[in-house]
Amino acid sequence: MNQPALATSQRQLPPDWVPGEFPLRNAWLPVSNSRHVGARPTWRTLHSRQIFLWRNQGVLTATEFHPDQLSQKRHAASEFTAGSGHYPVLERYGLVWVWYGNPAEAHESLVPNVPYIPVEGGLPAYMSGHLHLNSCAELAMENLLDLTHSDFVHANLIGDEISEQDEISVETTSETITMVRTCRGKTAAPIMQKAGGIKAKTQDLRSTIHIYVRSHVALVYSRFIPGFDVPLLHCSTPESRNSCRVNFIMNTGAAKAPFRYVMPQAGYMVGAQDNSMLRPQAPRYHERIERRDLNSRFDAATTQYRHLVQQLTARQQQGDFAYGSDANISGDKTALLRIGMPI
Repeated sequence: MNQPALATSQRQLPPDWVPGEFPLRNAWLPVSNSRHVGARPTWRTLHSRQIFLWRNQGVLTATEFHPDQLSQKRHAASEFTAGSGHYPVLERYGLVWVWYGNPAEAHESLVPNVPYIPVEGGLPAYMSGHLHLNSCAELAMENLLDLTHSDFVHANLIGDEISEQDEISVETTSETITMVRTCRGKTAAPIMQKAGGIKAKTQDLRSTIHIYVRSHVALVYSRFIPGFDVPLLHCSTPESRNSCRVNFIMNTGAAKAPFRYVMPQAGYMVGAQDNSMLRPQAPRYHERIERRDLNSRFDAATTQYRHLVQQLTARQQQGDFAYGSDANISGDKTALLRIGMPI
């Protein structure tokens, strides 16, 4: 006798990409701009954990509990602080980085390298900002990784999809993914025409994005000719399954005014536009529906990014948190981003 078909909600659906389900460990994550941490304790959320930040007689400190409660609650300290209540913490590039994982393995050599921002920070305040996205960090990174999405979502700033030539390449290591887009004769970026004085109707463009997968940190370096270089550090720090905090720094000091001031502030407009696309997508990945993912096998960069995340997840679920020999997390990325080189 034939059994009746099960309703969709009752069927065992095939495995699919479900971002934000497994927090990757043993990584430095940027949780705050350094300027926002002083003697008075403040807090940030990391993977649904509250982290308190302050400067104890000038020394940067990160703990699981408010400093007033630290001594009483230390018995409840987690494995992420090895029972001490104190997270490994450091400052680089004007950001506060907290180690999420085994404190004994918190090596400074695993802080992502950012070649276009001074290690000690100190860039003007107008070059940095922060915003929130209604999306997990993985979806935010995936969206950013597709360099062509700006032609449609951010066309009013960056320009449309029309160009004489458009080439894309993708490379990966066991810990990073890099996408390069090279355009010839692309529609000139409206923001450069209005704020940068660019008179040309078209520009040549080379844009590179390099993502440190565990840290959810992206280096985005774009060169426009004629025009200016736009060096962006974009950090999508995971707060929860459906939210992330974006700390960004855009070093536009080499560009002429008013573009050098206007472009970093445009990050808030870009963030709002991205959030309008991500907000309705994120919850669908956690619903039991037949087709929750419209990603195509032709999306090479995002497909490889998903594969990297899934590989790292599988390894960590088996207890392997080591970095591969090809990781090169702290190695100089100047040549990779082709800083100062021709398009």
